Amino acid sequence: MNRATCPTELDEAKVMAELPSHPLRSQLLVIVGFETGLRISELCGLLVGDVWRNGACVSTLRMSRRRLKGGRRKGLRVRSREIPLNDRAREFICRYMEQREKDGPLDPRLPLFPSRQGRRGIARGQARRIIHGIFLQAGLDPAKTWAGHSLRRRFVRRIFDISDLETARIAVGHANALCTCAYLFLGESASIDAVMKIGRTTSAETGREVVTAIPDKEGSLDPDEYLGACI
Repeated sequence: MNRATCPTELDEAKVMAELPSHPLRSQLLVIVGFETGLRISELCGLLVGDVWRNGACVSTLRMSRRRLKGGRRKGLRVRSREIPLNDRAREFICRYMEQREKDGPLDPRLPLFPSRQGRRGIARGQARRIIHGIFLQAGLDPAKTWAGHSLRRRFVRRIFDISDLETARIAVGHANALCTCAYLFLGESASIDAVMKIGRTTSAETGREVVTAIPDKEGSLDPDEYLGACI
């Protein structure tokens, strides 16, 4: 499991405020990651024709099975994905493509995020460095692990916060909801809540707090005393 840190809502706001000071390519890399939940390898593999056709931004990003993680391996439950592009993603794509097409229409087979050579897409390592640099310049905690997967984790969290676990699973393309839970750290937060609740709870019948009696110094506990504390 990738251990990249999931940005909070405040972290995302700081990153968005920092983006205008960076090149449009770097801005779009972050935005498409935030708004689609694609992995860093999938972002680097995007082509112009995936998002831009006939001088306009497409409404849906279609990713075939072979272009997704594990899609070329037999026996894995990997399916093609159709990801709607929301207003924020479309706005940045239009801005970026208008700049790139100043000298005329682009070949749809060209990479969306070109390297310095132009005919090839940027490498995953370079994409990670771009994202990491933007996050640090935005003032995010340098002790945490900021990487391409941070964008994916934030996407999952945002979907979950406005819907439910199953919707988040489908949106990010997980075959198993357990993978989505791991992104959200639901088990950790739930276990903390449970530990706190078993020490002091509220009776469902009376609505009163139920206080657990504490044994005396010798470790013995009078059953009548315990029952009396629970009434």
